[in-house]
Amino acid sequence: MDLSSLIGLEVCDAESALRDLGITNFKFVYYVDRKQKEFDKELVTAVRVKDGETELVVCRYKMEI
Repeated sequence: MDLSSLIGLEVCDAESALRDLGITNFKFVYYVDRKQKEFDKELVTAVRVKDGETELVVCRYKMEI
């Protein structure tokens, strides 16, 4: 599995996929807009490997209006 396939997944699904691959050295980095008060999804928007640790960048989205 290519780690870029995690992009677009919700946090719980991305975590599950990593654990299924045996990857346990990972963390989530949240980018939060202070003005955004409402959201209904937290999606992985980028994946990077830094110093042997996998980082999943997560942003919050309002999908339903």
